[in-house]
Amino acid sequence: MARLAVPEFADWCFVELLRPDGAIERVVMEHVDPSKRRFIVEYDERYPLDPDSPVGSPQVIRTGEPVLMPEIPDELWEAAAQDPEQLRLMREAGMVSAMIVPMRVRGTVIGDLALTTAESGRRYTEDDLARAQDLADRCALAIDNARLHTTLRETRDDLQAILEGVADAVTAQAPDGRLVYANEAAVRLLGFASAADMLAAEPRAILGRFAMSDERGEPIPLEQLPGRRALAGEHPPPLTVNYRDASGGTERWSRIQSTPVFDADGGVRLAINVIEDISELKRTEQGHRFLAEASRVLAGSLDYEETLRRVAQLAVPHVADWCAVDLADGDGLARVAVAHVDPAKVELARSVQERYPPDPQSGTGVYGVLERGAAELYGEIGDEMLARTAHDAEHLEILRSVGVESAMLVPMRVRDRVLGVISFVSSESGRRFDEHDLLLAEDLALRAAAAVENARLYATAASIAGTLQSSLLPPVLPEIPEIELAAAYRPAGAGLEVGGDFYDVFNTADDQWYAVVGDVCGKGAEAAAVTALARYTIRAAAVRRRSPSAILRWLSDAMVQQAGDEDSRFCTIACAHLDVSRSPARITIACGGHPLPLVVRADGTTEQLGAPGTLLGLVENPDLQDRTAELRGGDTLVLYTDGLTEAGAPGRVWTPEELEATARGAAGKSAAATVDHLLAAAVDPVPVARDDVAVLALRAV
Repeated sequence: MARLAVPEFADWCFVELLRPDGAIERVVMEHVDPSKRRFIVEYDERYPLDPDSPVGSPQVIRTGEPVLMPEIPDELWEAAAQDPEQLRLMREAGMVSAMIVPMRVRGTVIGDLALTTAESGRRYTEDDLARAQDLADRCALAIDNARLHTTLRETRDDLQAILEGVADAVTAQAPDGRLVYANEAAVRLLGFASAADMLAAEPRAILGRFAMSDERGEPIPLEQLPGRRALAGEHPPPLTVNYRDASGGTERWSRIQSTPVFDADGGVRLAINVIEDISELKRTEQGHRFLAEASRVLAGSLDYEETLRRVAQLAVPHVADWCAVDLADGDGLARVAVAHVDPAKVELARSVQERYPPDPQSGTGVYGVLERGAAELYGEIGDEMLARTAHDAEHLEILRSVGVESAMLVPMRVRDRVLGVISFVSSESGRRFDEHDLLLAEDLALRAAAAVENARLYATAASIAGTLQSSLLPPVLPEIPEIELAAAYRPAGAGLEVGGDFYDVFNTADDQWYAVVGDVCGKGAEAAAVTALARYTIRAAAVRRRSPSAILRWLSDAMVQQAGDEDSRFCTIACAHLDVSRSPARITIACGGHPLPLVVRADGTTEQLGAPGTLLGLVENPDLQDRTAELRGGDTLVLYTDGLTEAGAPGRVWTPEELEATARGAAGKSAAATVDHLLAAAVDPVPVARDDVAVLALRAV
């Protein structure tokens, strides 16, 4: 434009633009003599435009009003000059007439256009000013359009950079469902070679590449996808989608959120979809949920083989299509569990295992994992690997028919030992295991190993406790003439500790018998030692003392003498002497702090026998008394520990009256039936007994 104006319209042409920071920049300068451009450049470098100048271009830009000077007065130069040298240079330029017009667009001044004459001597008029203003307005509009275009291009480039830099997939759909935009993340997520290929694909072709379902595993209808709902004018809530490539491959999860874009008439012109890949989040969530359920299953039983079978079933199909558990058995392995998504194939796995057992000398597979204690991950199993693994051609065909795609073998480690190996195999699903799957499998194997070890330790502890407990009770009850005997012992809790309750029946002569029931304070080895001391001291004392109170006093003295400074072990005992040399038999009873024995008469009446006495083993000279009664035909003497009456504690504790009322229900029954009746009423309804229970019944027949 400036070159057209010079020399047609002026000898000098200047264009100045207002910058955002308020400075004024001279962007164009032209002269009929091109050699004089250097003069203006040097002048501008030395004397840049002052935005606050009261004259010239700054004044026009500031006020928005044009300036016409048919004759440039010398006073103007003097007002604009900052020093004599600048005034000299202004006069040297030789300008005669000038006009400066604002460049306006949309009501805003963006700069000015200055035209001056010199050598030509032309004088500008009002008509020239109008023409100059029209030219300036056109220039301003062109500049503004160029700026808008540049801004639009920059905005588009910025938006493109932003969308390409977003980790989430972003797509835009036209009203017909076709994609009109897809960022690079969307291209990668949906498995296309390029954005162009993706945009060229038909919508149904894109959706047909995936098998999609919701969080419940139900198929998702096309019209329920958020993008389709947005194209229908809805603002759908986010939808979590599970999908897998229809040809097989890794399972993935996405969270899709769609927003409609409306045109001026209210119609939907676009649907913007943001697809967040939440596969890792979902895998972690599912892994935690699976491990929590597995822990619950592992803690639910002490039968570890049954538990491992349930864990294998739990792992299918959450982790794999096949799952097998092998436990170390001597120098080999014993398969204790196998599961498959198709239960009908479980028998196939068993038969293949029997026909083609793994080679203990191979150094790989389950035996390699057992030996080294390190997991093995086979992300993708090809035909070449199957051929190396197969024992013969028939075995290879079986492996091919199963369709093994991927496998993990993980050790069941506990401390420095490997208890076994859990194998996970992918087949029908086409899943490929990775490091994330391996971490989950190893975590499961560690929990399973801990459960197996705990179950084995429990079994060992229970066996030891049972053996020791049995040694403290008579293996069989003796036969007493005209007397029927029955007894029962119920340990509290899981029976892992030796209890303090005991009973014993022995004789010192053919017609002189003793029945003893006791309760030692505490549990475990120390209680077992006191139980043994009590039982055998009573037997030894009975040889020398016939009186039950004298026998218990002897025991108490022995316990007091044996007790150390920090040992406060004590016990309660009911001791009954039975003289069957007479008819009816005579019973003499002494109690050392123990619940009084109960007699259930043949006619259904009940009575307590004996007198309460002092706890044994705490003090010297305990208060112990003998009480005597007769045991007639059909009468039953019941000796018991407080675990019977306190089985329902703390919610319910039997009173003596309640015990007698219950015992009356066994009147006329055998000794064994009486014991069973009392246990059924007191112990069986209680989920977990809080204390050991010992019951001994003697019935005169």
